[in-house]
Amino acid sequence: MFALATDAAPGRPNEDFVVATPDIAVVVDGAGIPFGGCHHGVSWYSQQLGARTLAALIREPHSSLTDGLAAGIEAVADLHRDECDLTDPGTPCAAIGILRVGDKYVETLALSDVSVVVDLETGLEVTCDLSIEEISGTEPDAVRGLRFGAADHTAALAALVANQTATRNRPGGWWVAAAMPEAAQHARVARFPRVSLRRAAVLTDGASRPVDQMHCYTWTDFLDLLDKLGPSGLINHVRRIELNDPEGDRYPRTKRHDDATVAQYGFPN
Repeated sequence: MFALATDAAPGRPNEDFVVATPDIAVVVDGAGIPFGGCHHGVSWYSQQLGARTLAALIREPHSSLTDGLAAGIEAVADLHRDECDLTDPGTPCAAIGILRVGDKYVETLALSDVSVVVDLETGLEVTCDLSIEEISGTEPDAVRGLRFGAADHTAALAALVANQTATRNRPGGWWVAAAMPEAAQHARVARFPRVSLRRAAVLTDGASRPVDQMHCYTWTDFLDLLDKLGPSGLINHVRRIELNDPEGDRYPRTKRHDDATVAQYGFPN
């Protein structure tokens, strides 16, 4: 069973989405220019991608997570290719993480920077695709020493986004769900014995930032906190960290707040 929570960054629509069955969770982190190329918008894309990927995995329970994601991407593209420009650089795209818990195996998939964290008797394993950072640089490094609202912070963010857009979904670049099903083949996948599973979670980067951007928790400590607080409580804790650093002085980041989503498996009774 999964416990789920999602929360929009204050003052904006939520471009994250999460959906689950008792044994599969799909977490989506949407991005793109609002209505750039697509009149439906980023939130719509995230919701459709999550729902249709889950539907594909339910419909074909023995298919790989990669094939399920490819089917989801294609199904969403078919929904709006006749009325939206899917080649526009601002057309919605999304990072996505999937966790499937079967009788014998636990399977994980990450396309771009959603984190799927599996805690096993043999140790902790994280499935996450950080190619975007390897190619374009990290968000904290891009704005380090710059304060929110300042012209140099805005310019640094614009330059980072331009570089990310120019290297997205092409050979030698980084891959994300958009309109090309073949992007799914670039996802990071892993499989672990079900018998050794202790707990697991799927988190968008807005929820995992205290670990992978701010470096104020290890993954083990963060999962312990998740066990204690639950998904909603964990997101509230992230919000408090952000509010205590309103200008990004201690924790440099491109957004003061980000949409945050958590799917927790193996939560305490």
